[in-house]
Amino acid sequence: EDWGFVQQKDRAVCALCLESVVCQTSSVKRHFETKHQKTFKDEAEKVESITHLCQDMRTSYRIAHCIAKHGKPFTDGKFVKEAFLSSSEVLFNGLPKKDAIKARIQDIPASARTVERRIQEMGDNVRAQQTAGLREAQVFGVALDESVDINDGPHLAVMVRYCDVAVQKELFYLTPMPETTRGEDIAKVFKECFDERGIDITKIFAVTTDGAPAVVEKHRGAVTLIEEQVGHPIMKLHCIIHQENLCSKMSNSDLHDVMPTVAKVMNFIVKRSPLTHRQFQSLLEEMDSSCKDIPLHCAVRWLKKGQSHSELEDEKWVEKRFFLTDIMGHLNKLNLKLQGSGQTVLDMRDTWEAFVQKLFSSDVETSMFCYFKRLRELSAQHSISTSEIHGYVQRLEKEFRMRFLDFQVYGPMFSFLIKPESFNEQLDLSLFKWLDTDDMEMQLIELKSSTLESTAAREPGACIFTCWTSLPDKFNCLKNISQALLTVFGSTYLCEQIVLSASRCRLTAGHSETCVLLKVTKCDPQIIQLANTKQGQGSH
Repeated sequence: EDWGFVQQKDRAVCALCLESVVCQTSSVKRHFETKHQKTFKDEAEKVESITHLCQDMRTSYRIAHCIAKHGKPFTDGKFVKEAFLSSSEVLFNGLPKKDAIKARIQDIPASARTVERRIQEMGDNVRAQQTAGLREAQVFGVALDESVDINDGPHLAVMVRYCDVAVQKELFYLTPMPETTRGEDIAKVFKECFDERGIDITKIFAVTTDGAPAVVEKHRGAVTLIEEQVGHPIMKLHCIIHQENLCSKMSNSDLHDVMPTVAKVMNFIVKRSPLTHRQFQSLLEEMDSSCKDIPLHCAVRWLKKGQSHSELEDEKWVEKRFFLTDIMGHLNKLNLKLQGSGQTVLDMRDTWEAFVQKLFSSDVETSMFCYFKRLRELSAQHSISTSEIHGYVQRLEKEFRMRFLDFQVYGPMFSFLIKPESFNEQLDLSLFKWLDTDDMEMQLIELKSSTLESTAAREPGACIFTCWTSLPDKFNCLKNISQALLTVFGSTYLCEQIVLSASRCRLTAGHSETCVLLKVTKCDPQIIQLANTKQGQGSH
């Protein structure tokens, strides 16, 4: 580096003229003194020039990283540079080194091809970090989701969750599927993804899916085939958010008669003509309404029910419409809680359990409507018959309990994370037999008698992962169990965030995966390390 060279394999490449020489100190020194000595007046100028080249390279990586992180096209590199140059005219006006600063900005490599290469290199770097972490991990969990991109091309997204210095959640693979997406197709692609990167799939503890038939079918579903490949029992979970979605669609013809009318009204206003839409917006403005517009109704996204109803405040609406608005608002809040970041499967299970226990049955039965704002306002004008509404709430509660059976079955096991001393030794521990748990019972007895260790996880603000990793190694069997439970995905929400935008629709499969990876990963690309392996070049 003192002579402006970077190493590439067994050769040294000059950052100034791109000529390569033998990777020896004498050779690079002779090259510099012969061809570039006159370029520099003194040692300080030489160091400054080399430093500028390295800084330009790192800046190029930073720009490319921002582009990938925000899902922008590769061509935006030139836009960023142009905006920087334009704003520098004002920002640095009056500074003595204004021209020098602009020259430095002009030297930043930011062409579309350069951004493409930088993103690919950073993606490879992040994958290497993920692979190293998974190889070191004793156990990990996966979440998989098969979905369709903007061009109707099926893709399989695989997320991994493992314990490193913290609990890591990473996009492991986003790969195109063949024409068919049967269970065996998904299982085959799944195994190939891990084999390609040398990851031992026998360390998989849990698989969470969206519940699609091709994935969960009992005999030939992808999860069943993956379990056969793994070679030991695995925990199988249906995404908790998907199940909540299904609960909200429970059949109730009386209440569901409300939605077609709502959809017709909304779509009439928005879709009939731009004039109708503008007139409605003007009406809302004249009435000083808190809502300035309504969204186009989409029956696929059930959460729109809570949002769209709340924007159509009309006293003449029947009580069922008010109730549907209120209950969907509560379900909307539950959904947002389940989507929260940094949650363990125990947190999500507790959120669900709390919601089921407070499904407002008594509030409706007594006609108090403390948790149903719109019904309460309507009840002040006339009495409301609660028999049908109360029946709906009871059916909704029953539907919740029926659909969340897997979380109920594994609930006591999840509770081990915060209440290990109450762990029942009679529970089915077949899921943990492949881990080192032979001495679990003795360690559990010892932990029960240790007040400090058994209560640490319940301290206010305590991090469950930190509490378990801080335990002495004499509790290694219990730590193995806790680590396995911490790798379980409660939902496939992270997979579903991976949607290819219109600006990505013409990218190759490799570029699409890399762009999405850099957008969702928590790993920081090692930019300094990457920049040091590249030959410094100015913008061209």
